[in-house]
This record gives sequence, C-alpha cells and structure tokens, in this order.
Amino acid sequence: MKVTFFQRFPNPKFLSIEKLFSILNIEMIKRGIDTKNIYEVNPNFSLLGFIKTNLFFKKNQSEINHITGAIHWSVFLLKRKNTVLTIHDAGNISELRGIKKYFFKLLWFYLPLKKLKYVTVISEKTKKELVALFPWAESKITVIPNCLTIPYQDFEKPVNSKPVILAVGYYPKKNLDRILQAIIGIDVKIIIIGLLSPERIKFLHDNKIDYINFERASEDELIQAYKDSDILCFPSLYEGFGLPILEAQEMKCCVITSNISPMKEVAGDGAILVNPNSVEEIRKAINNIISDSELKNKLLELGQQNVVKYHPEVIAEQYINYYKMILDQK
Repeated sequence: MKVTFFQRFPNPKFLSIEKLFSILNIEMIKRGIDTKNIYEVNPNFSLLGFIKTNLFFKKNQSEINHITGAIHWSVFLLKRKNTVLTIHDAGNISELRGIKKYFFKLLWFYLPLKKLKYVTVISEKTKKELVALFPWAESKITVIPNCLTIPYQDFEKPVNSKPVILAVGYYPKKNLDRILQAIIGIDVKIIIIGLLSPERIKFLHDNKIDYINFERASEDELIQAYKDSDILCFPSLYEGFGLPILEAQEMKCCVITSNISPMKEVAGDGAILVNPNSVEEIRKAINNIISDSELKNKLLELGQQNVVKYHPEVIAEQYINYYKMILDQK
C-alpha cells in the first residue's frame, strides 16, 4: 500500500500535526506501508499559493492521499475515492465574523466535506462540532484519536520535598488563572509552560506562589517537566483533543482535567474530573491527591492503563485498517 501525507508548510512554531504524523509514519513503515510526505507550496495562504498547492498535490497522488490537517482547502484536485482529510477541530469558525468567517467556513469545511467521502477527526467532540454545522456530513466522518507523541521513558519518579504541579499553556482557554487561584495557600510548587504576562507574575509574587516558568519548552524540557511533576492540572475550557492528559499519564503524573468533552473521554478513568469554571473544585482535587496516597496510586495505575490505547502502534493500525477499507471500496 502506498500512502502520501499532504502536509502544511513547515513552521517551527506550529509542529504538532507534523510531529503526530511523523510518529505514525514510522509505525506505518514498520508495517510495510510505503509512505511519502508532500508539503504545501507557500507558507501563507494566498490565491497563488492555493492554486500552486492544489496543482502540486494533484501531481503527487498515490493509492491513498491523506491531508493531515490545517490545509483542508488543498483537497480540490485530489481524487475523491481515495483521499482522506483529517480535521483536528472546528473551534475557529465560531471565533470569526463577517466575510472572513464565510470564506473560512466555505474553503476549510463546507467544500472539502462536500467533495470527499472520507474524513477523520481526532475526537467525538470535533465530530459533534462538525455535524452541528454540516449534518449531512455525519456518515463521512470517522473518529481516529491522536496518538501519544512523547517517546517511551523508563524512569524512577523523584520524591519531591513538596508536591509539584504542572500547568501547560497560557491562552485563556487553558484556564491558567483559575489554576493559580486554586493553589493559593497550598504548599506546592507549580511549573508553568507558556508566556507569563506581567499581571500573572505579579499575582504569583503577591500570593507567594513557588513557581518555575518555561516560556517555550523544548521537547526535552517538557519531558523533564512531566518527570519532575506529581500532578498535571489541566482544567481546559476547550480542546480539540487534550494530548497533555496522555503525556502526563505516560509520565506517571496524576491528572486533574475538565469534566467536559473531549477531556473526559481522553482521560478515561485515570483522572479527577472537575468543573473547569470552579476554582473550588480544582482546589479540592489538588488537595485530595496530595492528602490521599491511595487515591494517588489508583489514579497513576488507571492512567497507565488508559494511555496504552493511544500508543502510536495502536493508532497507526487504526489508520491502516481505515486505508484498507477505502481501497476495498474503490
């Protein structure tokens, strides 16, 4: 079987999709799949880039064409019967207004969904978002989740002098302000991944919160942060998937996350679920893990059991079976 991955123009600031499919690519090669990677012609969307990319992609088709995400508009000259589009989330639509929203919805979602027979999404949440906007597309959409993207690590968890909490991300949807409010007065250290505003730094100092900050963590720094942490606090307000949950479970961290989709599905039984709008629930979950060693050990055990379902070899097999189904229907 020959599979071509069509990917967006490489950008060091945005590599999550590329990293995901590079890992899946390795697993597919191990299983005898002949893969190739083709990239968008221009780094920024433009009419000329649109035309060039679609023509370039047309010339590089194979048995299975797979657009891995973001550049949904590049489907138009690919064959309908053997092309897959992966959509990671549809949240951007609601954030736009006016003519920009119209063209984004048309080129990134409506026309690609109309053209193609095969669409994958990374969570039931994303599928529900798409079906709410385009009910007629439901039968085309299959859920294949993201895989774990950090390498397996065999290590001994350090015994910290006081509990260490990890918070990943600083955008409003990551809910960092409520996390910081929740730990006021609790004797913990917090590792924060993401840019801290002057207001947040002042808040940390005013409330005597012990913290470490990485504005932009490398993969090695992120892995080390997981190793050093006892708890991932991830009460996000919105996610397309929620990969930090799996990373934390793999790295032997207890997980606190939101009781909403897709986080609650991704976490399985290996997390404490909280109302992300409730500082008190977040605070209670942190205190419960700190004070109850039996609960902590149970969360770690269930987390390790859950994350196995998302190991790269498992997700790669799901895609391979999906490709086989497409070829059988040609």
